[in-house]
Amino acid sequence: MRRALGALVWAERAIFFATGLLLFAGALALLKRSVELLLPMFGGSGSALLYASQFLDVALLVLMLIELAYTVMLSLRGSVLQPEPFLIVGLIAVIRRMLVITVGEHAPNGSSIPGSANELAVLTLVVLALVASIYVLRLRPQRDRDPGALV
Repeated sequence: MRRALGALVWAERAIFFATGLLLFAGALALLKRSVELLLPMFGGSGSALLYASQFLDVALLVLMLIELAYTVMLSLRGSVLQPEPFLIVGLIAVIRRMLVITVGEHAPNGSSIPGSANELAVLTLVVLALVASIYVLRLRPQRDRDPGALV
């Protein structure tokens, strides 16, 4: 029974490690792409707004991947899984979507995304809920946040 449990713990850590490596590799690839999108914005072309939209989209995706990789690293260290990093990833994702919608409405071709006002309203409520959740989590005493702490 102990060997089986040890094998499962080892397998879990190996999977977390591989996942962490993939997340960091993906973040590096997207970081390279964000630099490629950033350079044309300085060229003075009329499509700077389009490049800015794409740059923000990719840069926020990089932040999401890094936050997820950080959560995986915490799991590898044997720490108790905390909900706050997941809430932060959700917050970044919602803000990313809001920026994409907002910039898409102001695109040079004048296209408007149908129903985007309703979607922005719902996303705003989601942002408020996520921020409130993070705030409530930070209000908890330190010993409630880390069950392994003796203080």
